[in-house]
Amino acid sequence: MHVLVTDDSYPQSLGIVRSLGKKGIRISVLADKPTRLASYSRYCSARYEVPAPYEGSFSPAVIDLIRRFHFDLIIPVGYDPTLALAQHKNEINSLSRLEIVDAETIRLAADKRYVNELAQKVGVPAPRTVSPESPDEVLSLSRDLKFPVVIKAAIEPLVKKGVQYARTPQELLEQYEVLWERSRQSRTRPPIVQEYIPGFGCGFFALYQKGVCKRIFMHRRVREVPPAGGISCCAESYYDQKLKEYGTLLLNQLGWHGVAMVEFRYDTGDHDYKLVEINPKFWGSLDLALAAGVDFPYYLCQLAQGQTIEYSERYNRKIRFHWPLLETLHISKRPASIGAVLSDTFNPRVRSNLSFADFMPNFFEPAERVQSQISRRIRERRQSRVALTVPGKSHLQPTQRV
Repeated sequence: MHVLVTDDSYPQSLGIVRSLGKKGIRISVLADKPTRLASYSRYCSARYEVPAPYEGSFSPAVIDLIRRFHFDLIIPVGYDPTLALAQHKNEINSLSRLEIVDAETIRLAADKRYVNELAQKVGVPAPRTVSPESPDEVLSLSRDLKFPVVIKAAIEPLVKKGVQYARTPQELLEQYEVLWERSRQSRTRPPIVQEYIPGFGCGFFALYQKGVCKRIFMHRRVREVPPAGGISCCAESYYDQKLKEYGTLLLNQLGWHGVAMVEFRYDTGDHDYKLVEINPKFWGSLDLALAAGVDFPYYLCQLAQGQTIEYSERYNRKIRFHWPLLETLHISKRPASIGAVLSDTFNPRVRSNLSFADFMPNFFEPAERVQSQISRRIRERRQSRVALTVPGKSHLQPTQRV
């Protein structure tokens, strides 16, 4: 079997490559930016450069690649390639297999306004939310909310820095105006405002087959980046029947197919879960699910081969996992956590994404991330100095791994 995985620079792409590669499956990786990670893996057989997913030439380039080389399965990882390829699902499935839902359902799942309305409809708790249409409405509609509040872009993956926090009405107005303008430029719906939920983050993860839930996994976040709420840098496998019910209620309503994450926060005030968002794609903490025995990438391979997956919620519920590079970012924001981070680092029972058997990605990742940040800042400065953006040349460049 030959599998093509998108988003070379994503940690979850590396997890997919390692998991499938250990099973003897041939893996190739797509890259739409210079930063490398998954393609450094010993299990990656080839790396192909393609245009960015938001460019019109991305999907034709990928389809051309599929025609030239035989792939049994395409696994999109990030939101942009997932949505872009979903728009060509029928054509791709005539050449290979793409185990995702249709593009419109992906858009709906990523839209926080729609998902908040869906949660109310099916009885899933969510933070108190208001949906202003413009900055003129934000203060009047938010007057009954308790501060601090969270301002979120309706479709966060499409808006730069799409989550902001405000502790006062003045901060709310300032932050909302910034996100409202970014959303307008991205041609997405206006941001929403929600009360901040004290507690800890939780995730419900699932594989669906034609609208039916087949595999599940849950985790709770121990530490995040940024510390107030963000992505996991340390997490534990977890199980709660109520969390499972909330997650399946939402994905069942969407008629899901493939993988998805439903993110919640556990509210320590009323001891219930509050919906944060649906991620209609692979998630950053995939390594934890893999370590707990829930091999979502391999289940996609089984779907691509026409197998019917049996339901299971069996997994190791006592796994603690951390990502050392992300831990350093957490410590930079919250130095008081250094003791807990060091304790986990030297605890042999705590797993990590460091692999001595496949060390090249871990060795090069810090330098790749620094170079990526420098390039991004240079690009932002250039864009701020010029009003006219000159589109770059895009073309398919297959490059064999060396």
